[in-house]
Amino acid sequence: MDEGDRISGLPDEVRHHVLSFLPARDAARTCVLSPMWRQLWAQSSFIEFVNALLLSRGCIPLESFWLRANGTGIFLENFCDTVNMWICYALRSNVEELGVDDYNQNDRFGDMKNPIEFFQLQHCPFTSSYLKKLHLCYVYINNRGLKKLFSRCPVLEDLGMINCEIFNTEKFGGQPEFSSASLKSLSIKYVDFPYARDYEMSGCYIVINMPSLVSLHVGTLLGLTQLSLVDVQSLITAAIVLNTSIDTFADCCKILGALSNMKKLELLFPYDLGWQYEYSMQDDTHLCGGVFTNLITLSLSDWCLYDNCKLLLYLLEHSPNLEKLTLKLSEPCFRGNIGLSCSAAAADSATPFNCEKLRKVEIVCSKGNKIVGKLVTILLTKMKSPPEISIKPFSGVS
Repeated sequence: MDEGDRISGLPDEVRHHVLSFLPARDAARTCVLSPMWRQLWAQSSFIEFVNALLLSRGCIPLESFWLRANGTGIFLENFCDTVNMWICYALRSNVEELGVDDYNQNDRFGDMKNPIEFFQLQHCPFTSSYLKKLHLCYVYINNRGLKKLFSRCPVLEDLGMINCEIFNTEKFGGQPEFSSASLKSLSIKYVDFPYARDYEMSGCYIVINMPSLVSLHVGTLLGLTQLSLVDVQSLITAAIVLNTSIDTFADCCKILGALSNMKKLELLFPYDLGWQYEYSMQDDTHLCGGVFTNLITLSLSDWCLYDNCKLLLYLLEHSPNLEKLTLKLSEPCFRGNIGLSCSAAAADSATPFNCEKLRKVEIVCSKGNKIVGKLVTILLTKMKSPPEISIKPFSGVS
């Protein structure tokens, strides 16, 4: 930027305000001034259009209101005051479904000059007795804002958070907690907890305490973060994908034990689960709870094969209504010399059991996986009524 061009150095909000005084034709001409001005006039015209539209419709109740960044280099955070005003308008209009998506597929990873900016949600007073569904993408919120969100939206039923950041404002305490009596569906994917990562906290838990929750999807928690399920007694379906190496076998058994009422369950945990701690896995299956009476569909990764498939066999024996089992095995080259064992000799170490309703076992793996043969032998030997077993390659693998 030229040292004499001070106006280009002004914040976007100020330059938007300047353009608002110009006729549309003159505002469009500013796109030739520099790359910084190229998108500005269009944004300014759009903002003025939306403001006029919202002003003209008054506070007529809204069913759905979505804000989505849709252009290269355009982020909601760049004009956050305006966006917050629109969100407040939607909440005052008793909106039932709200989406804030500060994301554009062309800017998925950003770059050094234009890194991805997260929209800061806590700037908006989130209070509504009508909001039922909320979708957040590339949004920043702290743990205090999260608590306010749940306490001030008493009828919220569906929350989705994708590629968001949750920052802990309390040193050495105040774990991020998802606590709601009304929420029925929760989906959190690629959510980052930068406080835990920056301070190398290995004991940071994300707590889920939702007695009315029916559907849960947790996909890849970033940072040194672990999952703790407190009250999820109403859950029917759950899919949990964890990729942190700080979880132990006991941690995952506790998660499994909290999900004993499931009908459909997917648990994909790291293949090297707790091995670096020289952790003993001999007596941890009791943490899983009792009988999984309602379980019909189960999907697991190869963490359940440790100690000669001990956990897998436990689940099969204690899931009397299980109809379908899917095992997703990781690439053999990723395991190295980790203590993963699946020996055919284990077939003689316990009494066979009934799993009468299990009709199909699907094993998804890469070509040449050496564990598959031993695994099939164990399954056929342990179950009195062996199911149909099919082996399929990973998607895209011939």
